[in-house]
Amino acid sequence: MKRRFFLLALLPAACAQPNQAPPVTTAPPVEEPEQVFAPGPIAWDRLNEDQKRRAREAMRRLGYDTSSEEAVIRQWNALPPAKQRFAIRRPPPPPRPSTASRPASRPASRPATASPRPPAPPR
Repeated sequence: MKRRFFLLALLPAACAQPNQAPPVTTAPPVEEPEQVFAPGPIAWDRLNEDQKRRAREAMRRLGYDTSSEEAVIRQWNALPPAKQRFAIRRPPPPPRPSTASRPASRPASRPATASPRPPAPPR
């Protein structure tokens, strides 16, 4: 019973901790949600400038002709809808920096050595 009262008496002191500074939090940058398109092909006119830039870069990586705007639009319309969506997708956000240090790597364990076996008895 004394232990219970002692722990209850320590609880407010443990929760208060006035000497600690409040944690600093940074709000993530506010981004507009990515536009979601209906199923089917995506018209070039419906893309914003960032999506058009990503589409041109993707078609350049795939080896398509990107020398003129007409060639890009013609090849964009020939792409299947899945490739169109893949080409204009927003890249994933960068990983958050870790505040806690990583645990030290364990040293490699020594390889197990085979113990010499006694010779088998003759049969």
